[in-house]
Amino acid sequence: MKETAVTTESVLSAARALVATEGRQHFTTMEIARHMGVEEYPVRAAVSWLNRYRMIEVVPGVRSQRYTRQSGEAYSATVYQIREQETAPDFTTLHMVFCCGGRR
Repeated sequence: MKETAVTTESVLSAARALVATEGRQHFTTMEIARHMGVEEYPVRAAVSWLNRYRMIEVVPGVRSQRYTRQSGEAYSATVYQIREQETAPDFTTLHMVFCCGGRR
């Protein structure tokens, strides 16, 4: 593996690039690590922070089937997606709708 600094920013950037190039929304930490050319463990740490700060999210009900290298034992891995960022509410419009009955 090449020496690359694995940060939350580099992992988020790699996730966006992976989603854009492969045309799918979901990814695992192993796929991001492979895309970046780094070990998976630091990617997992960065993904944990990205998930905590709501930049990415776990895809509910979706798991990826993986197998251990040593014994070939099956395990499931968490699947993530980039989270849609919320925008600030438009208080002027909300005020118009709820306080003025939609009239100007």
